[in-house]
Amino acid sequence: MFKPDQCDLCGDCLTKCPWLQADQEQAVAWMKAMMAGQETPALRQCITCYACNEVCPRRANPFDLIAALQERFDSFKSREAAASQEAGYTFTKALSGYPRADRVMTACLFEKTHPHLMQGGLYDLPRVGGKPYFCWMLFSHWGQNSLQRKHAGEMVERLALTGATEVVCFHDDCYAMLARLAPDYGIEVPFRPVHLSEHLVGRLREQRGRIRPLGISIAYQRPCASRHTPEKEHFVDELFQMAGVRRVPRTFDRENALCCASIKLLLGNGDPRPDQEKNVRDAIAAGAQAMVCLCPMCLDGLAAVAAEYRLPLIFLGDIARMALGEIPPPDLSGSAIATE
Repeated sequence: MFKPDQCDLCGDCLTKCPWLQADQEQAVAWMKAMMAGQETPALRQCITCYACNEVCPRRANPFDLIAALQERFDSFKSREAAASQEAGYTFTKALSGYPRADRVMTACLFEKTHPHLMQGGLYDLPRVGGKPYFCWMLFSHWGQNSLQRKHAGEMVERLALTGATEVVCFHDDCYAMLARLAPDYGIEVPFRPVHLSEHLVGRLREQRGRIRPLGISIAYQRPCASRHTPEKEHFVDELFQMAGVRRVPRTFDRENALCCASIKLLLGNGDPRPDQEKNVRDAIAAGAQAMVCLCPMCLDGLAAVAAEYRLPLIFLGDIARMALGEIPPPDLSGSAIATE
């Protein structure tokens, strides 16, 4: 939730945004207007990447203010259109057949769309997924934040039915919902959310003797939802270290990361390609032989541009599988930067 008492109108949230065109004077003027409930160009320029929440030095959550106003002024999607989309994602049947276990994994909707990304021994644990466990984070990207909040409790309640004390989140959005947003909404989460990177690190620790370092340099594509939970980034770094992967320091990483920009197409907010090219070129210039993505949507969104620039894309979980010898490492002989 936006915390107006913590906002000192420094303007950092908007001037440091990768997508808005605002100097400090403009940023302060827009923030004052939005805090008064007024519409500003920031509502349409925003592509809902959550960066402003992470860069705000006072942790005032300015994105939450922007999101509320995007919904009020129908910046991206009308209420009628949003209601239709809501109906399509809402689970209305009786829930049955869910596992009972101390640790389960929630696959959100990706078990059907990206099943190849959750194969092998690293994912050998009871699993739930589909509409009943949809995290609803997509709706904040559509400028319909109230629908995300409306359904968050249902997701938590259905996961709790498994009796799990720990729920591994395959998707970064699900982890953000359970670890940060649901508690902010006042929803009690009766289990510990476990980020996929933490889960993978734990499995690698158990099988340390099997690890064969990959010896490649990669750029990390940090997804937008990671803005909500930057404190778990050390697990990503540990995973790379254990797998023998070097995360190259580059311009668009960590707090300065660029999201994959695919959301622009969904919002009708311009062509994402120039931003995707800038992101991929930055990775190559930093010496990356491949780009590692945590979010399946980043994999899909960046695929065409990365292929043109001969930069292989690898799913984060596949880095762990490669290090354990479950799947072969990528052939980098034709990449933009060949192996030494």
